[in-house]
Amino acid sequence: MALSPAFVAAPGPWANPPLRGAKASNGGDPRPADASKIPLTEAAVAAIALGAAASATAKFGASGRARRSAVARCAEGKFAGGLIGNESAFSSFDYNFDPLGIAERCPQYLPWFREAELKHGRICMLAWVGLVVPEFVRIPGPPACYEAPIVDAYKACIGGETWNQGPENWGPLIQVFCWVGLIEMLSSFPKYVSREGLTLLNAGDYRIGLQFLPKDSEKAKEMKLKELKNGRLAMLAFGGAITQTVLSGTGFPWMYAEGKEATAGCLASSVPKMSTKSSIGSSRVAMKGQFNEAPAGGYKMSKSVPFLPASPALEGYAGEEDGFDPMGFSLAVDIRWLREAELKHARVCMLATVGWIATDLGMRVPGEVFKVSTIDAHDVLVKFGAMPQMLVWFGYAELFGFLAIVKMMEGQTDRKPGDFGLRAFYPKDEKGQYDMQMRELRNGRLAMLAFSGIVTAAVLTGRPWPFFATKPEISDGTNFASGSTLCGSGTTKATGRGATISAKALEASKSLPFLPKPQNLEGWVGEEQEFDPLQFSDTFDMKWLREAELKHGRVSMLATVGFITQQYVAFPGFPTTSQNQLEQFWLAPAPAWATLIFLVGFIESSSYGGKITMLDMFEDTDREPGDFNFGKDKLNGKTEAEVKDLKLKELNNGRLAMMAIGGMVHHNLVVNGPLFPTFPAGWVGPQDSWKTDSFMTFIYSGGV
Repeated sequence: MALSPAFVAAPGPWANPPLRGAKASNGGDPRPADASKIPLTEAAVAAIALGAAASATAKFGASGRARRSAVARCAEGKFAGGLIGNESAFSSFDYNFDPLGIAERCPQYLPWFREAELKHGRICMLAWVGLVVPEFVRIPGPPACYEAPIVDAYKACIGGETWNQGPENWGPLIQVFCWVGLIEMLSSFPKYVSREGLTLLNAGDYRIGLQFLPKDSEKAKEMKLKELKNGRLAMLAFGGAITQTVLSGTGFPWMYAEGKEATAGCLASSVPKMSTKSSIGSSRVAMKGQFNEAPAGGYKMSKSVPFLPASPALEGYAGEEDGFDPMGFSLAVDIRWLREAELKHARVCMLATVGWIATDLGMRVPGEVFKVSTIDAHDVLVKFGAMPQMLVWFGYAELFGFLAIVKMMEGQTDRKPGDFGLRAFYPKDEKGQYDMQMRELRNGRLAMLAFSGIVTAAVLTGRPWPFFATKPEISDGTNFASGSTLCGSGTTKATGRGATISAKALEASKSLPFLPKPQNLEGWVGEEQEFDPLQFSDTFDMKWLREAELKHGRVSMLATVGFITQQYVAFPGFPTTSQNQLEQFWLAPAPAWATLIFLVGFIESSSYGGKITMLDMFEDTDREPGDFNFGKDKLNGKTEAEVKDLKLKELNNGRLAMMAIGGMVHHNLVVNGPLFPTFPAGWVGPQDSWKTDSFMTFIYSGGV
C-alpha cells in the first residue's frame, strides 16, 4: 500500500538521498544475504524494533531540522506553509480548512501531518475498492478466510480467536502485516533519518510513479491535488462504507434488506430483530398494512420517505409505520436514547408553543418585570435573576430523568422511553394507549417545528402572535393554566420480553415508579417508601448510611428551629446588628466558633471511641445505627409497632428538615435578607442572588 502512486513533489537536491540503515550490534553493516535467512517471525520482531529505533532517531535528530524548515516556510505568510489542498473545488477562492488551527499552533509538525494525510488517503482509496470488489470477485484460498463476509473477514483472516496463541494459528493477514512493516521500513524510515529529514517538499513522496507525472508544473500540481482530494474523500467514504456494512449486515450497496440482520459490531446492538408477528392485537395488524411492503428478498421502504428504506431499528416503537429516519440515526445510536430525547424535546416544545402564544395574547404573571415582549423575556429574566432559580429546579428534576434512562439502558427496569409512571387520563386498552402515544409523538414533532417557526417569525416581524396583527394591550390575566400528561411512549412490543404497552417498570420503586426498587432496604425503617434514587445502598454499608442520615436529620431539625429563633433571640455577647441569619453566622465571636468546633469534635470522637470511618464505625459492636443511648428509656413499655412508628416519624421529620434548612438558606440568598418576612419591603427580585463571598474570601478580607 505504501508503494501506490505517490504524491510527487518537484525534484530537489534531496531527490536521491543515500539509504542509510542502522548499524549492527557489532558495529558492522547488516548484509542482505543474512537478512534473507531470517525466519518470518523474527523478521516481524526486527521490523517492530527497527520502527521504535526510527521513531527515537527521528524525534531527536531530524525533527529539529524539519521543525526549522517548516517554521521558516510558515513565516512566509502562506497558509499551512504553502501546502496545496486548500483550494476550493467550487469557487476561485481558498477555503483554508483548518478548524482546529493546527497549521498555526503546530507549524513544526506540518510535514508529518501531510505525510500522514497522504498515506491514510492512499490506503483508504485502496481499502474502499477492496471493500467492494470481494462482493463480486474472490481470491482462491482457505474458505475460512477467503470466503468470509466482509464484516468478519478481519477476524477470520488473522487466525480467529486463537491467533495469539502461537504462529501455528496465524492466518494470511499476518503475512500482510509483515509485508506492510517491511515496506514501511524500506520507504519511510530512510526518509526520516536522511540528512534533510521529513520536510514539506518530500512529505508523501516515495519516488514512485514519476513516469505518470506531467512535465508541466500546473498539470503536475493538478494531479497532486486530485490525489489529495480523492484521498480525503476516500477516508470519509471508507468510514461510512464500513459503518453501513456493520449496521446493515449486507454487502454492497449496503442497503437494509428485509430479513437480513447485522450480526457483528457494537453499533448493531440497538437494531431489534425484525418480525412480522402481531404483538398488540388488531390495531397492530392494521398498522402493519400501512408499510410499503416489498417482495420477498427486497427492501421495506419508508412510508414518509418512499425513496429510502425504512430503518429496522424503529420496529416495535410508536411511529414505526411512518418509517421516518432519513439520516439513519436509529442505526448508529441506541433507539431508546433517541426516543427519550425526542419525547423530552417534544414535550418541552409543546409547552413552549402554548406558552409563547398565551403570553402574546396577554396571559402574564402579575408584576412589572413580566410586562415585556416575549422576544425580550429571556434576557430580562436573566438580568432579573429568575432564570438561575428555574435552572436549579430543572436540574434537580433532570437528575431523576437521567437516573431513569440510565437504569433503563442498563436493563435494570422494563421502563419504556419517556415513561415517568404518570397515568392520569391514560387509556386502559392497548389500542387507546398506542393511539395516545402516536398523538403525543406527532404533536410533539409538530411542536418542535412550530416553535422554531414561531421564534423565527417573531424575530423577523417584531410582532406578537400571529405575527401579522397589531400588538394587543398587555393585561394582568391570571387565568393561565396548562398541563400535560406524560403518558410515556411504551412500545408496541418489548423485544425478547413479550411485555405489553401498559407494563410498568420491573420492581419499580413506590416513591419513584420510573426507577428500580432498591434491593438493600429490606428490614430497615422507612423501607416502605423504597426511596434510594442514587442506589447508595447498593454501594455503601447500609449501617453507615443510616447513621449518617439520622445524624444529618437530627442536626437539621435543630438547625431549622435555630434558624427561625435566632432572628428574634440572641445569646448574651452575640451581635444583634442584623436579622439575616446568614450574616449572623459570619458575625459570631471567634471564641464561640472555637467552642462550637471543640464540642462537636469531642462529641464525634467520644461517641464512636475514635472509630469514625465507614470501615470501622460498626466494628466489634452490635449497636444500631443512630442509637447513642440517649432518651432510649422513653421507648420502655411500648410495643414493637409503636417503636417503629416513632423511629419512622423521626426519620421522615429529619428528611423534611434537611430539605427545609436548605430552602431557608436558599431563601435568604435570594432575597438577600432575613427569613421573615418572606418578601422584604422594597424587594424587586433576585438580583445578585449568587454574589456571596466564600469563607476564605471572608477570612482574607479581614472579616474574622
